[in-house]
Amino acid sequence: MTDALALARSLVHIPSPSGSEGAVAAYVAETMRRCGYADVRVDAWGNVIGVRRGGRPGPTLLFDGHLDVVDPGLEPWIHDPYGGEVSEGRLWGRGAADTKGALAAMICAGGDLAIDELAGTLVVAATVCEENLTGAALGHVLNTHRADLVITGEPTGLRLGVAQKGRATFRLHATGRSAHTSQPELGDNAAYKMIEAVSRLRTMPLPADPELGPGVLELVELCSEPFPNQTLVPSGCHARFVARTMPDETADAFLGRIAAGLGDLTGVTYALDQLQQRCYTGATLETVDFLPGWRCPTHAAWRGALLDALAAIGLPAETFAAPCGTNASESAGRRGIPSFIYGPGALAQAHIADEWVAIADLRAAQAGFSALARCALNKSSGLGSAEGLAF
Repeated sequence: MTDALALARSLVHIPSPSGSEGAVAAYVAETMRRCGYADVRVDAWGNVIGVRRGGRPGPTLLFDGHLDVVDPGLEPWIHDPYGGEVSEGRLWGRGAADTKGALAAMICAGGDLAIDELAGTLVVAATVCEENLTGAALGHVLNTHRADLVITGEPTGLRLGVAQKGRATFRLHATGRSAHTSQPELGDNAAYKMIEAVSRLRTMPLPADPELGPGVLELVELCSEPFPNQTLVPSGCHARFVARTMPDETADAFLGRIAAGLGDLTGVTYALDQLQQRCYTGATLETVDFLPGWRCPTHAAWRGALLDALAAIGLPAETFAAPCGTNASESAGRRGIPSFIYGPGALAQAHIADEWVAIADLRAAQAGFSALARCALNKSSGLGSAEGLAF
C-alpha cells in the first residue's frame, strides 16, 4: 500500500482512544510488513516500530506518529467520526488531522523509498497514548532506537515545525478546618484560601516569546472538599491549572515562578501532576506532566537542509511554531535530539466535531515525508557527522 489516502481512511475506520490502540496497532504492523519494512515489532507498551536500512551506514532518522485519538465527544457530527468519508476534497473522521493522516503519509513515504540508494536507517514509530501522556511512549522507543534526527507527525499545514511551547499541569490543595455553616467563625474555610491563590496566580506576570507568543496559565478545575456539601465549612479545596511554557524553562524554574506568584500565602500546597495510563498491552506508562519547550536555532544544519528539500519538490519552505504539546518535547526538549514537526492539516481541524484533512494536503505530506527522508539519509549530505547533527 503506497497511497496515503487509502491508508489514512483505513486508520480512521478503527477507533483508537488512548489505552485502546490494539486494533489499529495490529493493522499498522501488518501494513508496514506489506510496505517492505524490516524488523516490524510491537514493544511492551504497544508502540509499533518498523525499520528500513539503507545501503550504507549513516544517521538514524525516526518518524513518529501517534496511534491514539481523543474521544469524538458529545457534540453532534455530520460525518461519522469513524466512517472515513471522502467528500468535498476532504477525508473526514476522528484522527484525520490529528494525526492518522500524518502517520499514513510517513508510513507510505518510508515504504516507497529506494532505501538501498540511501545511507543510514529509517525508523517509523507509531506510538501510543500521546493525547494524555505526551512523550512518554516515544521515550521508550528512543531508549531502544538511538535517533540522530526525529520528525514528529502533527498538523502543521505542511510547514516545518521548528519550535514548540512546553506544557505543565499542576494541582493546588488548600487545607482548612471544617465547622457548621451556622458558625463559620469556628472553622477555617479552605475555599477562601484557594480563591486567594487563584487570584494571585491570575495576576502573575507570564513570560513571552517573539516566535511562540505569550505564556499561558489557565485554571481548568476547581472544587471544594467535601463535595457535594450542604452544611459544612469546606476543610479542603483543590484546583488544577494548565500552563504553556517557554523553551529552556525547566520544571524547577516553572515551580519557582508558581512559588513567587503565591508569595507568603499559607495553607496552600502545589505539585506537578503525576500521570499514569494502562496500555492496551497491560503495561503501564507513567510520567510527570511537564513537557519542556524547545527551539531549533535558525543556523542549525538540519533546519536549512530540510527546508531546502521541501522547496526542491515545490512544497512550502516555511516554518511553524507550535503552541501545543507534541512528542517532540521528549526528543528535543528532554533529550536534545534535533527534532521537527511536520504534517498535513491544521490545529484548528483537530479535536473538533467533523474533524477533517484535505486530500491534497495528505498526498503532499506523503511527498514531503519522502523528501525529508531522502535529505536526512543522503549519502553526500554530510549531516550524519557530529558537527552536522548539532541542534
